[in-house]
Amino acid sequence: MNKLARIISNSNSIAITSHIDPDGDSIGSMLALWSALRQKCRNVEAFIDDVLPRKYDFLPQSKYVKKYKDVEGKDFDLFFALDCGNKARLGHGAEAMENSKIVVNIDHHISNTEFGDINIIDINSSSTCEMIYSIIKDMGLIIDKQIATCIYVGIVTDSGNFMYDNVTEKTHLIVADLMKTDIAKQDIIYNLYQKKSINSLRFLGYSLTNMDVELGGRLAIFQISSDLLKKFNIPGDDVESLVNYGRDIEGIDIAVTMMEKGDNKVKLSFRSKHDDIDVRALAQLFNGGGHKKASGAMLNSTLDEARNQVIEKAKQFVRR
Repeated sequence: MNKLARIISNSNSIAITSHIDPDGDSIGSMLALWSALRQKCRNVEAFIDDVLPRKYDFLPQSKYVKKYKDVEGKDFDLFFALDCGNKARLGHGAEAMENSKIVVNIDHHISNTEFGDINIIDINSSSTCEMIYSIIKDMGLIIDKQIATCIYVGIVTDSGNFMYDNVTEKTHLIVADLMKTDIAKQDIIYNLYQKKSINSLRFLGYSLTNMDVELGGRLAIFQISSDLLKKFNIPGDDVESLVNYGRDIEGIDIAVTMMEKGDNKVKLSFRSKHDDIDVRALAQLFNGGGHKKASGAMLNSTLDEARNQVIEKAKQFVRR
């Protein structure tokens, strides 16, 4: 932390980014660190190589998150890659990283490839936001209500509302400290979970009705085409929680959503609920990664090809 604090103090330009398909933890950690570092350096840029999901528009400072094209070609003294297991997950952000003098990689995924000059990896943290909280505190920076809100959102979303195994006593102590800033907890819950469109609920009903079950009732599959999203007029980030409905069914060992992401690209999201079923290892077979019970990957294939490949690979992971 002392070394990192010295580097920050000596940096005139700082970039902060995270992975493509951003989630609450990646966005929350970016915005929290961006706000905190601006206490020391005014030239701090936060950007992603993607679109900010609408559900996170309410976050303080979200309007300051730029797109990659806005920073393309810029050189930075210091570059933070947050919540990202490997360089490829940064998208074009990896190009900005190559133009930076020092790269700091902060993450909590066990599959992280340690691609930074400085790697701060804690697989026992519930989220990258939990790590950002500790880093901000260790550097003696102030955590105000806006920063606390961003950190809280990252912890809540990445811990599955505190359901996952990565939640520890430390997690709850951090949240208790965040609550002292008088964050608007009910507003956060409303924006994250109680502001669904009627179209998204109709899509949910359709998806549950058409869910496929394979491998003797052990594998739940949701196939989501681009045409289906257009039919229900919903963005791709409205699909984020669908896989959890498959996971929660009695007898299901693994649930997966397969969503088209352009020509011959399919995003895979895996979930499990049993300690002896490691979907991270399953995702790694598709060059993905994540956590033991929640992982993902991107596959170059059609939906039908992805379905066949997942069924074949999942055979070795489901209970007999």
